[in-house]
Amino acid sequence: MSRHSHDHVLILTPLKNAAAYLPTYFDLVDQLDYPKSKISLAFLVSDTTDDTVALLRAQQKKWRYRYHAVHIHEKDFRFDLPEDQRHQFQLQPLRRSFMARSRNYLLASALRPEHDFVLWLDVDVVKYSANILKDLISVNEDVVVPNCLRLTEDGSFWGYDKNNWQETEASLNLQKELDPDYVLLEGYFEFLTNRYLMVDMPTHLGLFNKVPLDGVGATFTLVKADVHREGANFPSFPFQHQVETEGFAKMAKAMGFNVIGLPGYIIYHAMNA
Repeated sequence: MSRHSHDHVLILTPLKNAAAYLPTYFDLVDQLDYPKSKISLAFLVSDTTDDTVALLRAQQKKWRYRYHAVHIHEKDFRFDLPEDQRHQFQLQPLRRSFMARSRNYLLASALRPEHDFVLWLDVDVVKYSANILKDLISVNEDVVVPNCLRLTEDGSFWGYDKNNWQETEASLNLQKELDPDYVLLEGYFEFLTNRYLMVDMPTHLGLFNKVPLDGVGATFTLVKADVHREGANFPSFPFQHQVETEGFAKMAKAMGFNVIGLPGYIIYHAMNA
């Protein structure tokens, strides 16, 4: 553990039409081997048409005395993108810009003085160890992420979170020729970035084998709260050719914070689009 016997963790999850994933999300959070009195949760529901809010409010009542706090925030950004278009290459900079605004709104609304760590947790992460909070805190880095794969029926290795990456000489040379406002994206054949993705790194070197990263996603990202308090947030505008979570990593590194990945520490994401 870090400086306290149990640090206070704020779990933040932005949501949009997430009703189908919430039961599993609640079950996994509740199975965490961590004092519930040291966990706060906050959700931001945006542009939603399903039962997400109703499910959250029911769970909030169940967990009222079980966790330190459970808060639900609502704010619509009026950004409506059909599910079958949400990963189209040309729409990503705009989509990610709205996601950044959502994360910043949730962070500003939820962060309290008692919070030592912020955990950014996607609602559709569907499998992780009950020990993961203790494990990631024990790593004692400013920002740390496990390796997020897709959960497949046959157990095959299929990387999901391609936003966890290292720059390479080739990727840095490529950026010298780009317009400052050009946003780079990972996992798209339309524009190859030449970066080294964490999903492509060796996973057999142990759970706590650390690698430095230059970009991160936010499927399960643990951040020391002071990193956010000192001003590292999620840019909704191009910052060193990145927006949102990868822009956050770039900003945190520019401020002198460590950004670390654990390629051998595997978690699993739903097999969705």
